Amino acid sequence: MSALSIPFIPTVKFDVLIVGAGMVGASLACALGDKCNPANRSLKVGVIESKADCLKGHFGDDGRASAIALGSSYIWQNIGVWDGMKQRSVTPMHTVQISDGDFPHQVQLQRDDMGKEALGFIVENAVTQASLWEFMQQCHNIDVICPARITDIEYLQAADRMQVKISSGSGEQILETKLLVGADGGRSVVRELAHIPVSERLYEQTCIVVTVKSEHSHKNIAYERFQQSGPFAILPLESDRCCIVWTATRDETPDLLALSETDFMQALKQRFGKPLLASLGKLSLESRTRASYVPRWMHSKTYIQPRLALIGDAAHTTHPVAGQGVNLGIRDVAVLAEVAIAAHQQGEDLGSMAVLKRYQSRRWWDNLGVILLTHVTNRLFSNQNWLPQGLRRFGLLALATLLPAKKVLMFLMMGLHQTREVRPARDREPQAVVNSARS
Repeated sequence: MSALSIPFIPTVKFDVLIVGAGMVGASLACALGDKCNPANRSLKVGVIESKADCLKGHFGDDGRASAIALGSSYIWQNIGVWDGMKQRSVTPMHTVQISDGDFPHQVQLQRDDMGKEALGFIVENAVTQASLWEFMQQCHNIDVICPARITDIEYLQAADRMQVKISSGSGEQILETKLLVGADGGRSVVRELAHIPVSERLYEQTCIVVTVKSEHSHKNIAYERFQQSGPFAILPLESDRCCIVWTATRDETPDLLALSETDFMQALKQRFGKPLLASLGKLSLESRTRASYVPRWMHSKTYIQPRLALIGDAAHTTHPVAGQGVNLGIRDVAVLAEVAIAAHQQGEDLGSMAVLKRYQSRRWWDNLGVILLTHVTNRLFSNQNWLPQGLRRFGLLALATLLPAKKVLMFLMMGLHQTREVRPARDREPQAVVNSARS
């Protein structure tokens, strides 16, 4: 990988140009890279990233972590990046416990019920980023343009190419590409420049993220505790640490963020409940800051235009309940990489609408279905009226007692409806590296 910090030439041409090198954008770059797939060597891939710290190997220390579905880990195994993450730190989830307030019946989702090594993994975002960027550095067909930001795009109909204008410390630069991929997050500049409309809804909630350390082992159990203000997730990390995602109402958020460390921890412990506190023992706050963000439901009216595709949060965002957001983006990566590489190897134009329609048709309904399901779940479990409370508690009781229903829920949450288990990269043919998404 070469960083284009040298004086720019007038025009640089790419086969695929990715805007945004976060977890989803960097995953796509790695999937198109030639480290594990020599057949990709003829693909010229560019990555535009605005954050200079990424080029220096600094990926933030806010303690944020993501719940990675087992199916997403299969996709990363296929690409070849999973081993690097495991060497740094991934924490398997053996059990997920779901509870609703003081309702005594809890749902236990267990790996043994599915016959798998784990239901999924908790991976700190900085670990994911460091592993992906390290992998990109080992790909000869990837150029990273960093720091730089995109300022304009134009579809050149006569040339049938996408022209991209970027700005960096070296000045302005014009790039051309067969396929421009917007992976630049929920406030995507690519989507705005392409004038792609969205449907969206803001939640009257804020997610506060901190990391704590417990006196006793968390035993690889993740907790989803539904409370009056919204979901309260406890995600296990290595060394008996936990990433907390506390969904607070918009009104109570400023006060919570302004609390002293002692008062904040006292409020936090109340959310754990006495039985869980007794199991984990003394808690200590590890985070130096309290990260926070406002969750949003957003879905683009289309993911594609001539020579352009959106993936990840640029195409869709969802409430973090059940931790499905990043997993949708990783599944986008698997499908777009698969259809693009197949087209390239078969002599097709990888940026043509015929190819891009294959990507959209395979991802649209999965994304929309999860967005709607998480929206309904959050609304149902954040509502304290007697009818929704009765419905959800009946549902929890049914899940707790009916193993077939529970296995269906786990199958979906683990992303196994969209991915399949794969052999290690060293045992596979090069052309199969990203072929982990179900057709």
